[in-house]
Amino acid sequence: MTADEIIAEALIPGTHSVFVLGSFERRVTVYAQQVRALNLVDAILSRDLLQDAGSVAIVGGGAAGITAAVALARAAPNLKTLDLFERRSNVLDLQHHSSRYLHPHFYDWPNAGSDNPDAGLPLMNWTAGSAGEVAASLRAQFDDARRSSILSFQPDLGVTGLRPSTTSTVRVFVPGASALGKIYDIVILAIGFGLEAFLNGDTPSYWLPSQMSAALLTDQQDPLVFVSGNGDGGLVDFLMAAFNAMEHRAICELILGLDLGPAQAALELIEQEAWAVGGGEIDLLGLYRERVLPLVPQAVWQTIINNLRPHARIQLHTNEPRLLRRTTALHNRLAVFLVIEADHSIGRHLVEITTDIAFSGAVPVTGEITLEGSAPFTPYRRFLRLGPDSQPNLAPFDAILSNFPNRTRVSATRPESPQLTPAARARFEAAAAAAAGAPAPPPAAAPAVAGETNHLLLRGDAGIVEWLSEISPGEAERYWVSGRPLVVHTELSAADAGPLVAALARIGAHVPNFVIHARDAHGWRGAMNKLCAARELPGPDLAAPCVVHDWADPPLLDTHASVASFLLAETVHAALDDEMLRQLRGALHDILGPAAVEMGWPIEAALKTRLWAQWEIWHGALVADATTRRRFLLLLATEQDHANLRDELLVRVGPKILRPFLTKPALFGLTFAVCSGHALAPSGGPPGNVAAHGITGHACGVGWIGGRDLGVSCVMRQTWSTGVVLLAQLKDAFQLIEGERRFDRTAGDPPKVGTTSLAEEPLVIGADEIFVTALEAGEESVQDYLQSIFTSRSEAARAGLEEVAHG
Repeated sequence: MTADEIIAEALIPGTHSVFVLGSFERRVTVYAQQVRALNLVDAILSRDLLQDAGSVAIVGGGAAGITAAVALARAAPNLKTLDLFERRSNVLDLQHHSSRYLHPHFYDWPNAGSDNPDAGLPLMNWTAGSAGEVAASLRAQFDDARRSSILSFQPDLGVTGLRPSTTSTVRVFVPGASALGKIYDIVILAIGFGLEAFLNGDTPSYWLPSQMSAALLTDQQDPLVFVSGNGDGGLVDFLMAAFNAMEHRAICELILGLDLGPAQAALELIEQEAWAVGGGEIDLLGLYRERVLPLVPQAVWQTIINNLRPHARIQLHTNEPRLLRRTTALHNRLAVFLVIEADHSIGRHLVEITTDIAFSGAVPVTGEITLEGSAPFTPYRRFLRLGPDSQPNLAPFDAILSNFPNRTRVSATRPESPQLTPAARARFEAAAAAAAGAPAPPPAAAPAVAGETNHLLLRGDAGIVEWLSEISPGEAERYWVSGRPLVVHTELSAADAGPLVAALARIGAHVPNFVIHARDAHGWRGAMNKLCAARELPGPDLAAPCVVHDWADPPLLDTHASVASFLLAETVHAALDDEMLRQLRGALHDILGPAAVEMGWPIEAALKTRLWAQWEIWHGALVADATTRRRFLLLLATEQDHANLRDELLVRVGPKILRPFLTKPALFGLTFAVCSGHALAPSGGPPGNVAAHGITGHACGVGWIGGRDLGVSCVMRQTWSTGVVLLAQLKDAFQLIEGERRFDRTAGDPPKVGTTSLAEEPLVIGADEIFVTALEAGEESVQDYLQSIFTSRSEAARAGLEEVAHG
């Protein structure tokens, strides 16, 4: 498209300078919205619609809005004003910490390049990952632009209306401002689509962690999962319900990794026909059954069947006459088709498709569901994906948008992702290069150069603490992700900071360099020396130094929170827990996935697949419950196991200990769950961090206990509280552990009243050479290895009982 065409499509008639960005498009992926934003900004600048020292307001902090804001900040650095208004507290708020999978090009599958995980944008670039990861990356780039340009973020400020003048300026009205409003030369409406409709009942938002990414923990026989809606949201939720406890990313990778053989050519030909004249009326599911089904290789069917969720009924409903729309992503349609046919082919009949039938009465957001002509029923879970509730977003602009001719986009061709124009690419590549080469302005009274160091200011008292930083407490993981040193300036005494001291120590222990400037330097030095001491870490050869200096003034900081210290600390720890779970999942995927990263334990390929499937089940449980998540992570890194674990112990749980102190014990626990016959799962405890019916376990990766290197004597002196202890760093053979007597017993001691029998003592298993060899051989060898341990313990316990009986 030319610059003139782009402007004509976005400009609201009757105005000279109000543009609509992506709010009525058919292809609304993050990547597509970003490309539209870059193209529009380039077109505005190319046609001189904005003066060099002009002013711009952008309404909406989604992907389109923040990309347009950064594009203007970089390519038009002399603007007088550049304000972005967002009615929520942060940009990309819906995607914050979401586990839904985003890929820049998947919706163009099977076109060439659709498997490329890199967006390839000159500004605000990103790579495929969870929505939370993508949002964090884009938010960091947005924040960088704010720090180095005129760009200003106006959170919690919903625009209530616009009034274009007869010349070129626009008045923007916001709550609390002058009744005259603020005047801008250009206004870009990037108001998005809002939340989904019908979230006031049992249906969670699409962006929340899916309940379907874990096992269905219910006593119901064949529980029913009901999904209504045949857009991409409905199809994705159907797939997550149909596949067995798989995350969205895993499903996408599974489908796009299938070798369809000649079936793919048939699929692509049907797609061409669907977008031909009149093609919108064809029955896609019928054509897939007629022309694709006979060509699908048997290996594909077996893969789908192996991954179906057992013992659950899945119903996909739409009031439309046909199940599959051509406007949805082809890979989602393909996956739905494969699931339906796989279920039918093996005679399960657990998947039910209902089309061309409306609800009887109002949309059933909760309680019984009644479809016309059918008896009412109540599902175990319901997902109503019936489109966005866009009216709250559009309402303030209804009058001005009434003249916008493009509110309903009817595509005559397949809605492939828009392409960045050559002019836009050239402009923003140059702008990005200029921004990267420009010297950063020095911060006022800062002990480090801005852009190289994160800063945090704490002030207040023992009741309410003010947190001032470019990073909010709820995004504390960004201190780790940025890879930058951290300088904390605190007017609080260490005593008044309370639990916040441990939260700060946890952040600082895992950044490249951690410095505190405190008015109470003595108190903070003592607290940090204790919390960050070497013995507080899970093993030797780790360091978490913190240097405490007297007070020094911080740079200017404006993003802040004001809240009680204990709430602030809990918010920080929750964000860090989420980040560590994300990093642990990534490390496990590196080891068990295609990358096959070496970590000292060679694992047979089929066993890797089983372990990853088990991890995805665990991951769902960990995402769903914050208490279970924290206990699981913390006990991987500590031998201590109490009902109430001290916050101070959390200091050790961060990126510095990811391998081997978190990843290896997690793998050990997964292996035991898969191969022992005891289906351990994460437990909120106590005792331990994993459990199954009748058995408790502690998967632990510590390299020492009390500063002593891990060994048989050290382990046997420790008081363990679970039935099974899995020590990933212990390399001694099981026979040595069982043979080692406690220091307070001798061979000739008679049995004592109250003495714990061998059968009641914890079963301690280390990752010895036999275990590692079994991993390399495969699941059956690990099963044999564990069974030999169970047999040995049983025989020893029986012998002990006989000795007591004859004593």
